[in-house]
Amino acid sequence: MTAGRLLALAACLAATGCERVVDVDIPDPEPRLVVEGRIELVKDAPSGRQRIRLSTTAGFFDSRPTPPATGAIVTVVDGAGRAYAFPEIEAGLYGTEHLFARVGETYTLFLEYAGDVYEASALLWGVPPIDSLYFVFEEESLFIEEEGYRAAIDFEDPAGVANYYLWEQLVEGVNEIPPDPGNAINLVSRDELYDGQDVVGFQPNDEIAIVPGEHAEIRQISLSRLGYDYYYSLFEQNALGSANPFSIPPATIRGNVTNLDRPSRFAFGFFAAAEVSVAEGVAPAR
Repeated sequence: MTAGRLLALAACLAATGCERVVDVDIPDPEPRLVVEGRIELVKDAPSGRQRIRLSTTAGFFDSRPTPPATGAIVTVVDGAGRAYAFPEIEAGLYGTEHLFARVGETYTLFLEYAGDVYEASALLWGVPPIDSLYFVFEEESLFIEEEGYRAAIDFEDPAGVANYYLWEQLVEGVNEIPPDPGNAINLVSRDELYDGQDVVGFQPNDEIAIVPGEHAEIRQISLSRLGYDYYYSLFEQNALGSANPFSIPPATIRGNVTNLDRPSRFAFGFFAAAEVSVAEGVAPAR
């Protein structure tokens, strides 16, 4: 069985054999806060640079980009009680250059916006390194719509530990995600069927053809179980709408950000913490 099929089968079994902990709601007319934030530790390249983006939901039939949430007060606190202010860098984008993340640390987000206080917590899980990235040329066929190179990776899944993964593939700096149900089993996965095994030749985004000379980067990101459920539902639902995984689909998926003042008016989106392994390369000439 190929790595791609093995990962896909694992994700399918995971999706049908357990109860998810996400809810689906239709947004009411009053805009809701949307949080897109992940505290990251990049292997071999630690940095204090962290970013959190805030926006608000638009109307049910509104196709315009969601409006930025400006004027919020954003703070992240680590497990030792150290607080990091995230000032607004541009409209709706908040950040710091001073939070150096660590595996095993819990990070708690506090933010104040439009009179409400929100909170979310995330434990930073480790991720195995990508051992290699290379390019496989696929010719057009009944199953391949566009010929070209696909980026593939090898890695070893740690044995005896439940691991959950998210993959991002950037080509020339663009994270292009086709809007189809396959994303829910290719871009997120749990290791139920390949625990402790070598995963060889896995193509996280096999629908994207890469032409010779283009730069590709794959980011292998750790997820919590709740994060896995959230992203699985997000990709699955987004197959019916935009190719942007952070756009808010019509039936919005609830994340982990709670409203401490008005619990029924929780925020959408998700706050996470993750270790990230990055591999990159340039597609060769044929």
